[in-house]
Amino acid sequence: MDQTSDIISTVQTQDTIVFDGTCVLCNGFMKFILRFDRQKNFKFLTAQSDNGQVLYKHHDLDPTDFDTFLVFVDGQLHERLDGVLAIYSKLGWPWKIAGVAHILPRTIKNWLYARVAKNRYAIFGQYDACMMPTPDIKARFLD
Repeated sequence: MDQTSDIISTVQTQDTIVFDGTCVLCNGFMKFILRFDRQKNFKFLTAQSDNGQVLYKHHDLDPTDFDTFLVFVDGQLHERLDGVLAIYSKLGWPWKIAGVAHILPRTIKNWLYARVAKNRYAIFGQYDACMMPTPDIKARFLD
């Protein structure tokens, strides 16, 4: 198997989150997930990693624009706010209640997500490089 088929096969069987590794907001959300994902359901990839780039390209996304958050749950791709909601649903109570936002029309969810995504660096900041995880957290990464 090559790298492309390896990672595509992995996300079909392993719940995976692909996030902007230099985004302060995104890193904060990953820390939140690590804290509350008690079942350790999720694995992580930075969008800047080789595997993250493979997934962006495979799903016809610009591999230099990390505004789109990718979440694979039960082999299904969820993007943008739908991805965030899929994560909350998988985290269990009380976070699962955020899943009720799925009833919002996709156009509204995408509009809300786009406002945050386009302004996240200006509001929250940006790291110069992807953060280096501790060894226990590194085990949850597919990079």
